Amino acid sequence: MRSVEELVQRVRARGGKVTPQRVLIYQALVGDTSHPTGEQLHARLQGLLPHLSLTTVYAALNDLADAGELRRFQAGDGQVHYDPDTRPHAELVCVRCQRIDDAPAPHGQTPLPDVVGGYRVFARTELLHGLCPECQRAVAQEERAPAGGTADAGDIPAQAGA
Repeated sequence: MRSVEELVQRVRARGGKVTPQRVLIYQALVGDTSHPTGEQLHARLQGLLPHLSLTTVYAALNDLADAGELRRFQAGDGQVHYDPDTRPHAELVCVRCQRIDDAPAPHGQTPLPDVVGGYRVFARTELLHGLCPECQRAVAQEERAPAGGTADAGDIPAQAGA
């Protein structure tokens, strides 16, 4: 993603609005690799700007995406995510915890054809679904745990009044 100053210049050059709220949103996106939704970004910024509306956040995100400054995609969780990294790449999506990471090269980097099935192609989103490293460890631990058997004393929650 471009620097905040570059974004401000590019937005102004297109005749777009540059408000303090939008500058705060731009700042929050620089270097962000979490692929946030509008709601997640709004929640992060509420402490800094309590009167920031969700509508303003989405307007800024969608303006940036429409201008090619953000990638907008759906990861199969029913939400729209935003990625400030506009270089060609794929996303890794954990099917257990819904974590999203950028896939390492060369995933998502093959050249786009000009036309596919009569469609003029200008963008692509590639999602790779699997288990993130943390969920792989959790699943392995669950598989090693005794099935419905005995539990250690440390595994049993304390009873109220006991």
